Amino acid sequence: MNNNNLLKQNNPKLSFMKCTSGAVALTMAIMLPAIFSCMAFSINQAYIMRNRAKLSEATNEASLAVIAIDNKNIDDDAKKENRKIALNYINYFITKKIGDESQTDANLLESTAKINVDYDEDRKEYYIAYNQKFDELTKYEYSDAQKPQSVVVSSKTESYGNTRKYQNLDSIDFAFISDFSASSTCQYSDINCNEYSPDNYAQRRLDYMKEAIVDILKEYEKYSEYQFALVPYDIGVPVESETKNEAGGKNYNCSVMYKMKKDYDSINYNFWANKNIAYTKWKKLKNDGVITDYTKSSNYFPDHRRLVNYYMDNSYYHYYSNLIGPALNSDPNKSNMAVLKAQGLCYERTDLWDRLEKGQAQWACGTNRDDHPEKNKSEIDRDYGNLVQLFDYMFSGDYDDVHYSFANTKTVDVKETIKTLFSGMKNNIITFERPISPVVAEFSPFMGMCQAPLYSNNLMNKEIVAAKKVTDATYTEIGKGKYVANFESAPHLIPFSDKVDHNRDLLDNIQKSNWMPGGGTDTITALIRTVPVIAKGNGNNKVMIIISDGKDDAGADVLRDNFLDEGVCQAITGGLRSKENFDNGYLTKVAKSAIIYYIKLTPNASNLTTDAQYEAEYGKWFTKCMNGNSMFLMEARDRKSLTDVIHKIIDLETGKFIKKPE
Repeated sequence: MNNNNLLKQNNPKLSFMKCTSGAVALTMAIMLPAIFSCMAFSINQAYIMRNRAKLSEATNEASLAVIAIDNKNIDDDAKKENRKIALNYINYFITKKIGDESQTDANLLESTAKINVDYDEDRKEYYIAYNQKFDELTKYEYSDAQKPQSVVVSSKTESYGNTRKYQNLDSIDFAFISDFSASSTCQYSDINCNEYSPDNYAQRRLDYMKEAIVDILKEYEKYSEYQFALVPYDIGVPVESETKNEAGGKNYNCSVMYKMKKDYDSINYNFWANKNIAYTKWKKLKNDGVITDYTKSSNYFPDHRRLVNYYMDNSYYHYYSNLIGPALNSDPNKSNMAVLKAQGLCYERTDLWDRLEKGQAQWACGTNRDDHPEKNKSEIDRDYGNLVQLFDYMFSGDYDDVHYSFANTKTVDVKETIKTLFSGMKNNIITFERPISPVVAEFSPFMGMCQAPLYSNNLMNKEIVAAKKVTDATYTEIGKGKYVANFESAPHLIPFSDKVDHNRDLLDNIQKSNWMPGGGTDTITALIRTVPVIAKGNGNNKVMIIISDGKDDAGADVLRDNFLDEGVCQAITGGLRSKENFDNGYLTKVAKSAIIYYIKLTPNASNLTTDAQYEAEYGKWFTKCMNGNSMFLMEARDRKSLTDVIHKIIDLETGKFIKKPE
């Protein structure tokens, strides 16, 4: 048999594969370009899918951030803000920093990227779409093109980047704890200002605080589930009075809530609020060694009883003759005393020797009042010395840890106040009728407290503040202006109520009020005084929003830190959630949640990031009250930023993704 296979003829043991090796190599040479092309295409497809997934997730997160701000694309600035937020999230999620076609930053990759943030007003929905050109991961060339190819990657807009705003319709009580101290008249661009600056109209921190609160009330008054209260403060909280002064205008009260230490817990502060205690006389006697202890009644009454009587009696005369008389007198031909006498408010004492013996002024005024000194000798004997000591604490300047309030580090029992925040609310609230008189006149030993309504009603002005005294011309101006006769209690505490139109009434009250702050700053007093207000609210959730420039008075800051160290914030929020407090009748309703926020008004607002920065800016509000949680601390530099941060607080539910079937 003939073998015609030449390979086998030459090497009969050679395998088939070796016999066909040239054919396999030729086949692989033909297939390899196709294989590499497929691999490159697959890699690029995976690259595209990965970037699309990242962009889709980024737009999801961006949409939640945008809906938390919830500016509704109302103007170009709002649209730019939303685009910036979305870009920040996208740049965080992907490996290359990219921008959109409207940006010219040289640090951004040149691209034809496009971002769009749409808002549907009717549905309260946001839609974020983004696409971006990327260079392909593997660069291969077609026969008709030598440059690398690029692909456009976009978010999957039908199921990503879309969110809907859901209002949290659970009932919430919001209390605005608003700083009405003198520093809130500063221009909001003035970093260093911390004083009374009345001429900065339309540029004051006060103005944008008022406007921001009005903006919020207008937007949310239609939601019956949301109730608002206003707690204005300087040193103490002004409270509206139901009584009128002798000139026909309204009176107003000043209020704090503390458990006072022994000797100061039984004082009738309302009685003493309009008594001149002649402190300068007693201070001189102490400096001369005649008096050793202000609190001892034996230092005053045996040898100085007539002097004690005279200063209080004479102070009544000056109040009526300088303030009430001019406010009532409309006849230039009549004297003020004649008008007061005709109305039965004053009468002349004709017995000179009797006057001298008793230590009385020539004119007896206000003797029909229940708090007149002649009717309250036992009250005076019991507490006169304690009032002199109180005055010494407040105004001598000898105590670095005390401010211009009778509720200070020397008189307040911090631990007992916290212990009885709810159980002792009724007993611990101290409210007194604030004399309607210029602060620098000695018509009140508590003249440093609750000054804002005096400024709002022109009883205080920049000339009085600068001169630090009241002249006859000042009294004439006040009288002719009828400031006492037309006095309105503004600002004042406006608590929650059961009225259907409560939010509208609050809005109207704020809009029609002539707010002019004045006095010092004592934030902890305002927060504690808010407790009985928020406890009476009907909401299931409680939110207290402190709005202040953050500059408590020297001494008030010590009292504040003492309370924060002892856990007053936790006692407040925990107490509002306590069923035991509800069972004891201290709460209208047990709160599901109770939160304290602090908004600092500062023209130097910055993006704080570290705990050290927050502690430096907010002190123990951050470390003690918020337990190091910065989400409860915010800054505002103007009306818009303040409105935004209040929006952020109110909109507790940021939003939800729109599911594909929707």
